[in-house]
Amino acid sequence: MSTNQTTEMTMFIPNTEAIGQLKSLDKKFSLNTKYKSADDWASIKDKPVRCYYLGIKEVPNEQGEAINCGVFASESEVFLSGQKVLVDAVKNLKEKTPLEITYRGKKPNKSTDGSTMLFDVEMLG
Repeated sequence: MSTNQTTEMTMFIPNTEAIGQLKSLDKKFSLNTKYKSADDWASIKDKPVRCYYLGIKEVPNEQGEAINCGVFASESEVFLSGQKVLVDAVKNLKEKTPLEITYRGKKPNKSTDGSTMLFDVEMLG
């Protein structure tokens, strides 16, 4: 009994004109998931980001500890954000909830060293 089997596959490729147009096309959406750090948020302070909430994902930090991050998709990228105030605001939402997130700055903590990042999070509809 022979174990060699032939698999047939059909592929459809774009025509040569469409392939030639690749050079002139603009990038529209990044499929690379990016972590939005405190510095990233600071660079867009008070500028609203409209996005869809896609759920919570555990991601290791620099020390290898798992932290909960919100996963979001804007019109140009998919991004993760692990800031506690933001994650706490969205963690009970349904996936694909449209949001507007605005980073408002930091306030010093009273009981511990450091500061807390502040966000306005509003559902869109």
